[in-house]
Amino acid sequence: MDLRQLELLCALAREKHFGRAAKNCNISQPAFSARIRQLENELGVPIVKRERSFQGLTTEGELVVTIAQRILAEARTLKQSLSQMSKGLAGHLRIGAIPSAMPMMSLIKNPFCEAHPNITVSILSLSSAEIQLGLEKFDLEVGVTYLSNELSTNVESHELYHEEYSLIHKADGPLKDRETITWQEAAELPLSLLTRDMQYRRIIDKTFEELDCFITPHTQTNSITQLLHETRFGNTSSIVPISLIHVLRNLEGVVAIPLSEPRLVNKIGMIIAKREPSSPIAKEFFKHTKRLDVEKLLQEADREN
Repeated sequence: MDLRQLELLCALAREKHFGRAAKNCNISQPAFSARIRQLENELGVPIVKRERSFQGLTTEGELVVTIAQRILAEARTLKQSLSQMSKGLAGHLRIGAIPSAMPMMSLIKNPFCEAHPNITVSILSLSSAEIQLGLEKFDLEVGVTYLSNELSTNVESHELYHEEYSLIHKADGPLKDRETITWQEAAELPLSLLTRDMQYRRIIDKTFEELDCFITPHTQTNSITQLLHETRFGNTSSIVPISLIHVLRNLEGVVAIPLSEPRLVNKIGMIIAKREPSSPIAKEFFKHTKRLDVEKLLQEADREN
């Protein structure tokens, strides 16, 4: 049994498909399947339920994957720790961010990457639940998400910035000259919103429900960028964070109108799993973001635009 076999198994558990898992691991599917078979033979238990295609993991397989994820995480931590001792931090950092925070990620990570040129980064747009699951399963080192009562107690967190909300509307639409708009007024409009699996959407739905406003979105998507395009090229308005407007001020064809009554504010923050040993890169990135004034960075981005 070796680390490569465990990597392949964890990829299969993640993708739930032999072909996709093999492709992501840069290996042919026959070779991939052979390595999984070899691991089963070495452990003496069936790991994968097979018919003509992947049917899931056996009970033994679930246990093997859980331990394999931990072994691989500790192997990465060992490599990063040894690198830090000899030549400074080096390795790969995997970040999960809620869709509304994605446009801010360059502002947050770029100073860190400039200070640590031997670190590469992956940033995935995920729901808040997917981020917490990714940390739990060692698929992520860091998350950027809402700091709310949905947050697990098994994470360490700190605040990055506040999220407030605005309605984006066609620049030539009937509301273009409004300075603010109430949530009740917004409920009367045809809206494009994020899908219900996103905490952002649940926050919006709860706000409308507390005002006895019940909405049926015209369009639902899991992409903030698509929301902007739905408003720019379609016939709907959208609700997006004001911070997004700071970063994307030069988006043509839409205007942003702050939402009021109520003025809704939520905390967005950085989270890492509480575990030892922990990734040196994740710990350093966590400390780096604690020192950042993200609100100031957003204001500077707004002025540049």
